[in-house]
Amino acid sequence: MWRGDGFVGVGGGLDYVAAVTSSAAGVSSIRLHAKASSLARAGRLWFFADDVLEGDVLPPRLVRLADEAGRDLGLAFTGAGKIAVRRAGGWPGDGVPDRETFFGARLEAAIAARGPLVPEAGVRLVHGESDWLPGLVVDRYADVVVLQVTSAFVEQALDAIVPRLVERTGAAAVIARNDVGARRHEALDGDSRLLHGRRVDETAIVEGGLRHVVRPFDGHKTGFYLDQRPARALVRELAVGRTVLDLFSYQGAFALHALAGGARAAVAVDQSEAALARAVAGARANGLEGLTTIAANAFDHLRTERDRGGSHDLIVLDPPAFAKSRRELRGAERGYRDLNRLALRLLAPGGHLLTCSCSHHVSLPRFEDIVRQAAAGLPFRTVLRRRLGAGDDHPAVVTHPESEYLKVLLLQRCDG
Repeated sequence: MWRGDGFVGVGGGLDYVAAVTSSAAGVSSIRLHAKASSLARAGRLWFFADDVLEGDVLPPRLVRLADEAGRDLGLAFTGAGKIAVRRAGGWPGDGVPDRETFFGARLEAAIAARGPLVPEAGVRLVHGESDWLPGLVVDRYADVVVLQVTSAFVEQALDAIVPRLVERTGAAAVIARNDVGARRHEALDGDSRLLHGRRVDETAIVEGGLRHVVRPFDGHKTGFYLDQRPARALVRELAVGRTVLDLFSYQGAFALHALAGGARAAVAVDQSEAALARAVAGARANGLEGLTTIAANAFDHLRTERDRGGSHDLIVLDPPAFAKSRRELRGAERGYRDLNRLALRLLAPGGHLLTCSCSHHVSLPRFEDIVRQAAAGLPFRTVLRRRLGAGDDHPAVVTHPESEYLKVLLLQRCDG
């Protein structure tokens, strides 16, 4: 933990001092095979151990990367998992900078790209590979900063990262949310912990004039779905005078924005009663009326609504990732198809469905194809009105599709 006067342990089963000593004494460059080099020149950012022609990937460290002919490809992180080399962008000269210099420059560039930091706002400050910081996500909620680390080298370098984040943001607390399965691939533990400051179990951000409670230690993702800011703004725009059904609602952010936009009523459905209680508290705190909450499985609720002949003017489907690996793709596609077909059947004439997928294994073309299958044979036309993704603070690298994980489609029922 960083305590201001020193760094005390990083966890994860890796000895930081030993790793740094080995890195300094060993080879600080990696050369790729010809095929991998060609892919690197085309924009690929991740490589496996068998893509390496020369150099050791262990211990995890910052290295200079080169193609098969020794031509420079910039910097990279090596790791202990299946992804052995992660590109980290260009750097002047032909050497490897020290950790403080490297992370200082990369963090400053990432934060500066987000523009002025609004004190009460929520924003993603670092989006992994998109900011040339592979294996690092940094979200800021008012005066709380939350990290997710999935790279062994980043984990070892927290003593260079945390103080710079505190200096740049003035954070009262910096928290590591390590409860992500990807950490296992690099032999890192899964415990969330405080890295700096005092423990903060609950804070709040303001988005579009609405106050949202964030629980950085146990909330979904790093505490809130920052990536859905554009979709919430669209729901608010569409909601005036409408009835809204918010499925997989969590703490009802979509429902609250719909009510703020003038919805006649909004129903938030989620299996977590604690999350729904926060939705009710959020409506009360923001002076919003018309919210109903239902603790239920979303599939079951849609079937119940179908059987009773229910309908809604605007439905939001924002499920968790159905495909966290390629082997889960078939079941995920079936789930997305069934869910969207059930929701489309509940649309009132002229109604809208905002449907989402955050499974990066399900590409946008594939997701659109699944939605087409869901709409096939219905007694009305389904029109695609808009495509959205994550906000500007979640930039996507065109050659790295994993960075563009969120797909959002706005559909409309058109009769006649």
